[in-house]
Amino acid sequence: MSVKIEHLSGQSDELWSVCFGSRSIQFRTEQGAKDYAATLKERIDAPHTFPRIHHAPNPDH
Repeated sequence: MSVKIEHLSGQSDELWSVCFGSRSIQFRTEQGAKDYAATLKERIDAPHTFPRIHHAPNPDH
């Protein structure tokens, strides 16, 4: 998943947006946006395992 930081120009206050997938989150500082994006990217890139599904024994067998 792509994680991008964008400066939102034309706003009365300076805002930064972290965009990922179809979502975005706004920050008041560039550093806040960079910190969030770095943490998000670490979590996305972290190894993930699929949970194991444990089935209850079938009493009919």
